[in-house]
Amino acid sequence: MGAMTSLTAADGHRLAAYIAEPKGTAKGGVVVIQEIFGVNSHIKAVADGYAADGYYVVAPALFDRVQANVDLGYSADDVAAGREIRGKMVWDTVMQDVTVAFAAAARAGRVGTVGYCYGGGVTWKMAVALPGLAASVGYYGGPWGELKDEAPKAPCLLHFGALDKMIPTSLADELKAKHPFITTHIYDADHGFNCDQRATYNAAAAVTARRRTLAFFEALL
Repeated sequence: MGAMTSLTAADGHRLAAYIAEPKGTAKGGVVVIQEIFGVNSHIKAVADGYAADGYYVVAPALFDRVQANVDLGYSADDVAAGREIRGKMVWDTVMQDVTVAFAAAARAGRVGTVGYCYGGGVTWKMAVALPGLAASVGYYGGPWGELKDEAPKAPCLLHFGALDKMIPTSLADELKAKHPFITTHIYDADHGFNCDQRATYNAAAAVTARRRTLAFFEALL
């Protein structure tokens, strides 16, 4: 189990972060990027999982810029609350916050990042803008459409759900055409398929996507 700490961004903003450490020597660092629901129990469990696989994991609370201690569930009201906060986020300050999380994770060596929904978009932006990032993984990234013309500099692995009405698989083809070196996978699953707290959870897709993500990290970190 990990623990909450705080990080300080370049502009002096202090944000919370969940840190999960491996039992032995770390294979490298992983920055886990939240959905619109904050650093909630699911994101902490994801971080703990990557720590159990040998990585030093940092999950920054990006929503602290707008509202501290966001910890939402998955009801319709939670979705609405998360979307409202997400709508107030600004890329410049998001990047300051992920930069300090990257620096914290880099104490363990080379760093990869994995993010979900909103976080999947953030991990793409990290691959575009963060020098030294070794690997970027995104699951059903909400902002991918708006970021599609921005070229990532780090290797990227993207997971899509074929049943996802918000992030269509046609976007996988479009991103691959624009950025041929990225890797995309499509699963017979819906948006949020990785989260076992959501009705759209798909265990088979989640297991396969995580196995591919770990292989990606093993090769690059």
